[in-house]
Amino acid sequence: MAVPSPLLPPPSSTPELAVPSPLLPPPSSTPELSVPSPLLEIKEAAHLMASTAQSWELFDTEKGASKFSPSAGRRKKNLTDKQSEINLHKYFRAQKTEDNTSKFRHFPGAHLEHFRRASVLPTKIPTPKFVSFPDHWRKLLNDRYLRPLDIEEAQHLRERRKKTFEIRVRTVNQNLQVYKDDSQIFSLPSNNSDGVHVLSIAQEDGRTLLRRSFRTGEPAEGELLTECLGNLQSGNLVLIVMMFASGDFLRSTERHLLFHLGMKGDGVGGAIKLGADFSQGIHNSPYNIDKAQVRRVKQMKQAKKPDILYEVLVLNKNGTETKELLPDVKNNTIQLWNGYVDADEPSVLLSTVPHGWPPQSALDVFRPRVYIESAVVIKGNRNGAADMEVMAVLQRRKRWVCAWHKEQRRHKQAQFCGRYDGYGTLCRCKDPLDPALLRHSAKSFLTTEIIPVAMLTAFKTYFFYRQLISLLLAEGSSQTPILVLTDGYQEETSQLADLFGLPVIEHQNEGVSGTSTPLNAHFRFSLYTAFSTYTNASKIIILEDDLIVSPDFIRYFHQTAWLLEADPSIYVVNSFSLNSYASVAEDTSRLRRSEIMPQFGWMVTRNYAEEIIHYWVDNSKARVDWDWWLRLNHQKRKRHALVPEVSRTLHSGSSGAHVSGWDQAFIFSNMIYNLDPKARLKNLHLLQKDAYYDHILHELLSSHRLNLDFSPCFLDSIPMDLRPGPVLISVFAESERDLNSTLLALISCLHTFPTHTADHYEGVLQYTLTTITPHTRLYVIACPMSPYCSRLSNLETADLAEDVMVKVIERDYSWRSRKWFRRTATVKYFSRNSSYYSPDI
Repeated sequence: MAVPSPLLPPPSSTPELAVPSPLLPPPSSTPELSVPSPLLEIKEAAHLMASTAQSWELFDTEKGASKFSPSAGRRKKNLTDKQSEINLHKYFRAQKTEDNTSKFRHFPGAHLEHFRRASVLPTKIPTPKFVSFPDHWRKLLNDRYLRPLDIEEAQHLRERRKKTFEIRVRTVNQNLQVYKDDSQIFSLPSNNSDGVHVLSIAQEDGRTLLRRSFRTGEPAEGELLTECLGNLQSGNLVLIVMMFASGDFLRSTERHLLFHLGMKGDGVGGAIKLGADFSQGIHNSPYNIDKAQVRRVKQMKQAKKPDILYEVLVLNKNGTETKELLPDVKNNTIQLWNGYVDADEPSVLLSTVPHGWPPQSALDVFRPRVYIESAVVIKGNRNGAADMEVMAVLQRRKRWVCAWHKEQRRHKQAQFCGRYDGYGTLCRCKDPLDPALLRHSAKSFLTTEIIPVAMLTAFKTYFFYRQLISLLLAEGSSQTPILVLTDGYQEETSQLADLFGLPVIEHQNEGVSGTSTPLNAHFRFSLYTAFSTYTNASKIIILEDDLIVSPDFIRYFHQTAWLLEADPSIYVVNSFSLNSYASVAEDTSRLRRSEIMPQFGWMVTRNYAEEIIHYWVDNSKARVDWDWWLRLNHQKRKRHALVPEVSRTLHSGSSGAHVSGWDQAFIFSNMIYNLDPKARLKNLHLLQKDAYYDHILHELLSSHRLNLDFSPCFLDSIPMDLRPGPVLISVFAESERDLNSTLLALISCLHTFPTHTADHYEGVLQYTLTTITPHTRLYVIACPMSPYCSRLSNLETADLAEDVMVKVIERDYSWRSRKWFRRTATVKYFSRNSSYYSPDI
């Protein structure tokens, strides 16, 4: 009745090792060796498992020393009592006892097992030394029984693992961890886990193709989330994890994309629940608070009356809704945001990106395969956030193969698309971008010199790709050298640039992350390296990676290049304007001189670069930004920048070094840039130093002066007989650093760039008012700041009271908020004919 090992013959020299099988009755000839099921006699266990003993090792967790070596005695026919005892503990599960435990580890899979001795032991076998056992395993092992390892089942499990992989998501105390099998592929600490996190995973082997995080607690991050989701490749897995505050500013477009990817759980973490603003028309939230209640409670607080409770709709377990009063509002147990209880607990979606992605219209229907949709919906603040752990075992599937993947000339492109995700137009199956063709497809024009473009980037390859596409589509790009300069080693960026035939130079990181030093050092390195690379170039265009360029971007710089040499008082040509808003700018042919610094796409001469590099901000000044440093008087030396009325670049990025999601949504997203490839600049001769001073003086003297009753917040008050101008208003400001000046109040009234007034010329600002008919030219002069004030006689200067300025600034912020929220209600779609998938650009 003895059960021999399936791999070794039963040893004839040790008949005492023969024991009954745990599944058969014990033989009557050896009753003293019988052990009640499910316990087994120690020596039988040692014999059964000797064949696989070499893959196990016993550890004394107190001393950290090995008690058993895989090579020791594994070929011996007769095992000693000590080895027999050890082998038993290696291969059998047992329950925890108070006095003796051991911990074991399996080499190949680093899999921990816990065992205890059998309760019936022959007295001739010495009792081993046991180590302490964690208390939290007590209940876990209560229902476990001793049983031998099923070798066939283990082999079947190993074969199955070759065909599958496991994705596991854990959120514990707001810490986020994602595992593929036993390897961690994504992790964020609790202080950095807010928002939406997107991972793209290859179905054939579980490789991570994309990792991106979006702080959707800030409004503009939703736009970047839309671009990310829209540029995913069909056939890949997409894992979306939504943490605290993820739904605060999700727009209808983002919720629409989440719905098409399989997130359909209404009220339990689905796309509808994640819209947290009542203005978007969502009225089926589990904790909906109508707008009237929000207004009524606000009025009660202003009147300093006793607090009242909110009446909310609560989703019950059976799916019905009942009205309840929110308790503990005074203690902030319940937090309100935009009329909803802020209860964005963890939500997880794992699905495939469907065929035909992204959506082009409301008629599109997608059927993604959803592996996980899970959420926690509870009331409470962050301290009460719930934990979650979900897991899916996925079958390995072959990668979707497009017809162009087999083309030899596109071998690199196919490899790149198999290694990375997020490049929808480059990797789509139908009519993908051809990098070699796009690099030389732009229309050329006659030039007098070569002006190279230096593209600066760090780790945001998706920004670099978006900008590169817009640059290569610009007229003249095919005849323009382009150099890519990365801050640190960026393999993905280097491979992407190589597809387009662009050279890449790597800059070794300098400074401490989180300070201004890395960015300052990278700009200095790039400026020096660009001129060193193109030794025959007298000018260089510097381009940051979070910009979109106009179709006339390169022509714009060629038209203005001669002014840098003709007029030493001009030190830089900018392609970006801080006042490029649709309400105050429209003329694409007009330029002006400005006190502004180099900014968002600029051109300088070799002479200026050689001069300024010696005075560049030192790495020790960790809180000083390079652009403001260049604007200091001892660096600028009374020189000016040239700035277009309508920008040739558009800033489209957030959560960066200087631009938050709030800045992008409420300031930069309202800006415009030129989309006309035929735009041409005019009257460039007037931009030289003396000619421009006289031109502005003539404009001010010939302008109709607005009286003090005029309010720039109400432009309709400009008399019809004074339109289209020019008209003039004088406001009080002692300097551009005067934060309480009437000049800042006027800027707020016009809804232009609100944070500073650096974009002026000698204290004069210029606007084209497009919200009134006919469009009117407005000059604003700041006195006594401007030297022109003494040239204008009988000038009346407006000076607002402090309380009025506060109200004006509040009105401006409210206007920006309403404008952004109005844009959130409309669902935007993608065009598969475009060169880059972005419905917002």
